[in-house]
Amino acid sequence: MTTRLNDDALSRLLDLQDIQRALALYVVAIDTRELSLFDQCFTPDAQIILGGVGEMTPTSYKELAAKGLGALNATQHHLSLPLIDLDGDRAHARCYFMAQHVRNDLTPKPFLMIGGWYTDDLLRTEDGWRITRRIGTALWYDGNPEVLGMGNFPMGATPRAEGHLPPDWLMR
Repeated sequence: MTTRLNDDALSRLLDLQDIQRALALYVVAIDTRELSLFDQCFTPDAQIILGGVGEMTPTSYKELAAKGLGALNATQHHLSLPLIDLDGDRAHARCYFMAQHVRNDLTPKPFLMIGGWYTDDLLRTEDGWRITRRIGTALWYDGNPEVLGMGNFPMGATPRAEGHLPPDWLMR
């Protein structure tokens, strides 16, 4: 009986580690511009919804990211430890982010920092855990909106809305 409990605990820890890897690999893909790494983060039919950008597939997101990142000299995304809810072959996660974007041609104001969180649904696949749905919620902006071509976009906190609530899976 002790072996069974240990096997279950070990399996759970391995699942949590694989989910954390998928989440962290996403920011490595963005910051290194090695967008092929998205294939290790998302299922091919994943739904990606980013505030201010809209809904995309992994393929359309790769195209958008390749174009948008090309205008930037650097990005650096920091993630918090994720809160993960395992449910068999499915999981949910939330992690906070701060994302710095830099365009040197806009000096003396080359920076735009965005803070928020990612809320993810994941699925265990033959190749490991993959994100099936990602919602990126930006909570605040600081810096020069022109870094991302956002014109006179207002800096500061975004208005509180439904996306600011805790996910349903956390409240059950």
